Amino acid sequence: MQARCDAGQAASAPPAGRSLADAGQFPKDPSMVFVFLFAALLVAWSLGALLLWRDTRGMSDALAWIAGLLALATAAAFGAGLVGLVRHGDWETVTTAQVLHAVFGEGSLAMRRSEWGWLNRASGVYLGLDLGWTLLALCAAQFVSIGFWSARAQRRRAMRRGRMPRG
Repeated sequence: MQARCDAGQAASAPPAGRSLADAGQFPKDPSMVFVFLFAALLVAWSLGALLLWRDTRGMSDALAWIAGLLALATAAAFGAGLVGLVRHGDWETVTTAQVLHAVFGEGSLAMRRSEWGWLNRASGVYLGLDLGWTLLALCAAQFVSIGFWSARAQRRRAMRRGRMPRG
């Protein structure tokens, strides 16, 4: 019985000189990749709420410029992939995982695996995607938020002027 317990402990411990991550055993922390994605989408969406301020003369222009820059970054990311495809026969763009490693550092909470297999697979798919897809989602969220919040601001201004019935 003791030999079986020792064999079980030896199988679960990483070999000498290797970390838990190298041995394929990860901490049971939740994966934060989707939290970062949704936080970025929330920031892009909520920037449009700045249009609700009373003095928003240049705000809509600034938001349109931000959305335009996100669109250009998206085009640049996909353009880099096309250049790599033409030159080397391989799609060569930066993945989301590479960007998160560069921003948050190696072994950050965003890159840890969770104890749920389906979440690991979903985050693995997302991390393997090109950065262009994340930029495209942020760009779309920014453009939609500009339309949504400007319509709300328009209604709000009309109600203040008394042109629109309240209700």
